[in-house]
Amino acid sequence: MIGYIVKEAMQQQLTDATVSLLAMARELTWNKISDNCLYIISEEEENNLNAKESRKIRKSLNDKKKPEQLSALMPKLNELFPNLHNITLYIYRAEPNKTVIEISYYPKSLLHPLNFEELKDVPSMLHCQVAIPNYADAIVLGKEQKFNINWPLAPIDHRLKEFWHRLKYKYHKLLEGNI
Repeated sequence: MIGYIVKEAMQQQLTDATVSLLAMARELTWNKISDNCLYIISEEEENNLNAKESRKIRKSLNDKKKPEQLSALMPKLNELFPNLHNITLYIYRAEPNKTVIEISYYPKSLLHPLNFEELKDVPSMLHCQVAIPNYADAIVLGKEQKFNINWPLAPIDHRLKEFWHRLKYKYHKLLEGNI
């Protein structure tokens, strides 16, 4: 968590969080990540889908959005502010000449009624996250293994690594006698 959001300072806080997000992404990935950032806004939705299906839906929705400068999105964010529980920044797409940042928000109205009463007066929180693919488990173990930041968009290198990861998993399960 980066901290709580103050409405009057939200644009600067989002800009600072973007700098932190880009630094994290550069450390973890092999992509050339541009400082030229554009933004899209999306609401986090409650669903019972697995992560892969959720990413597909999110991608199809986000592909229809036109990335804009942060300043152009501030009126919408200011309008949403009273109902924001948290905001999380993700890199949606990184290209050598531009980076699209997804501003994903979770509204207080989606909180369970008991949680809503408890959290309605708590300030909104700001987070930034780099999504890590399941085959990059060496990162968790502290080993150097960089990955493609665009993996949630399912580029061919991601699909091949995911296939190889599944094969290795099944092979190890076969050796253990669990298949």
